[in-house]
Amino acid sequence: MWNYLLRRLLIMAPTLFGVTIVSFLIMQLAPGDPLMNQMGGMSSASGQTREAYLIQKRDLHLDKPIMLNFNYFRDYSQDMRIAAHYMSRSPEEIAEELPALAREPRDAAQQARYDFLSRMEIDGFERRLRQPEQYGRLAEAVQAHVQSLFCEDEGSYAVPAAIALLESPQSELRTKIGAIRSLNYMVAEPFLYTYSRRPKSSETPRVASTWQLWWERSRDKFPPLSSERRDVLRQSLEKMAAERSRRKLLDEIRKLQRDDLPFFAETLLGKSTLREKVVSSLVLQLYAGARLRTDVPIDADPELVQQVSDNWLAHYAARRQSYAPGPLKKLWYIVADTQYAHMVVRLATFDFGRSALKTREPVSEKIWRSVKVSAPLMVLSQMMIYAVAVPLGVICAVNRGRWLDRLISLKLFVLYSVPPFVAAMLFLLFFCYGDYLKWFPMSGLHAEASKNYSWPGFLLDYAWHIVLPVTCLALFSLAGLAMYARSSMLDVIGQDYVRTARAKGVGERTVILKHALRNALIPIITLFSNFLPAMLGGSVLIEVLFNIPGMGRLSWASIEQKDFPTLMAMIYIDAIVVMISILISDILYVLVDPRISFGGRGDAA
Repeated sequence: MWNYLLRRLLIMAPTLFGVTIVSFLIMQLAPGDPLMNQMGGMSSASGQTREAYLIQKRDLHLDKPIMLNFNYFRDYSQDMRIAAHYMSRSPEEIAEELPALAREPRDAAQQARYDFLSRMEIDGFERRLRQPEQYGRLAEAVQAHVQSLFCEDEGSYAVPAAIALLESPQSELRTKIGAIRSLNYMVAEPFLYTYSRRPKSSETPRVASTWQLWWERSRDKFPPLSSERRDVLRQSLEKMAAERSRRKLLDEIRKLQRDDLPFFAETLLGKSTLREKVVSSLVLQLYAGARLRTDVPIDADPELVQQVSDNWLAHYAARRQSYAPGPLKKLWYIVADTQYAHMVVRLATFDFGRSALKTREPVSEKIWRSVKVSAPLMVLSQMMIYAVAVPLGVICAVNRGRWLDRLISLKLFVLYSVPPFVAAMLFLLFFCYGDYLKWFPMSGLHAEASKNYSWPGFLLDYAWHIVLPVTCLALFSLAGLAMYARSSMLDVIGQDYVRTARAKGVGERTVILKHALRNALIPIITLFSNFLPAMLGGSVLIEVLFNIPGMGRLSWASIEQKDFPTLMAMIYIDAIVVMISILISDILYVLVDPRISFGGRGDAA
């Protein structure tokens, strides 16, 4: 048995691998950009919206190649210099340069820019370059495509080239301005000022490096703290670190003063617990005022450019290994730093990331919340199905050809012909809307005032709400399983061992329940493999009609809104559940019939 289970588990790995490939390819071929849809298009997006778009894009690794990544081996020096040239100029200035690109032959610099823009997939670039009246709009398109197709899509690989332009003493002021403006589209959230809502120790280096840079520049602006004030702040920090309510924590932080920041900067940068560092970062974020500047206007003065350049150089120094990995890592990243590889790692570790929707909610929380809604409904409906269908099938088989068999079979065929969503609409019409019988609520799983109920009242309210959804979920499958049980029972009743048992004088009840039913259950157990997937998947139409926030409704919403991280996680989990349910069915075969063995042919059970 254990060898069989081990073989089954080993087969799961390549099966899941195949499922992820097929699902990933389908989602890649789906038209449209899910993030762009959420932003409503980038043409009218604000800077904050654009930053949100970049953050989500990098979080989902949509800026990576699909399967193979050779970008770490490319030399971006020339492309980066050209991108900086266009990002440091206004559309009017770019329009004035376009006639030089249209003329042939071109010098080396103009030819390099022409080749660069030709790769940007600008609509009608060649045609519009020969039409001077189009130069105004073409200049805007050039800057937009350099920003989106180069800086955003390939930007993380060109960061070392941009930093080299900032470090080079030969770089002109406009070149540095263009490099800085490009970096703002290449890097999302270059400085991390505080921890996430669920703090992790892995966030500490980025948060600490940000405030280290701020503290080095601001240290002389604060008066020294007295020892008495430090003792008071230390006690206050211990109290705030123990506080779990974010609202109360913020209320305590607002009682502090800006002159207290040196204590919290030293706490964050020194030896302290993770919770103390989280509180200190919140204090610094609230009272420090202006953040580290990362962008400059086109006409920025040299002093401002140098200050912002220093900020970017500090950011690069803290994350140099991620932007410029060593040779072995580059080879590994060919297959490991791709959209598909990152997706597989997340699925394998059950770290499904965050939703592609604006809420940015963790996918695992969304799925778990929906599973807790759908699972009880599916369990109850399956219990109803098996508790009613199997006895009905047995009764029909035992009374084959009689009026009872015909009556039950007729009703089962009628039930089978009514789709669950049609039954749901009929139930809503006759039992909910009030035109006929207003016996049950129309939607949801609880009344609005259910939070104030006692436990018995809460459970009764839940039971009252789920009567119709559970009935609708059970009707269609109930009829099918009952007819399947009838056919399976008829096959067994005609077997020789059943006739032999009757000939020996065994009672009819014992013959049916002990000899016939046990063997008739084997085909029925095969259908049990659908139980767990059904419990996970829920029913889309039933949950939509009854306004139940379960797995079915989540599936529909994820497809409609192109929430690919949630869809991928649901497909992956569903595949695992299907294979586990098949394995459970195989184990149930042995429990029902000891003659069935997991061993080789001829082995004893």
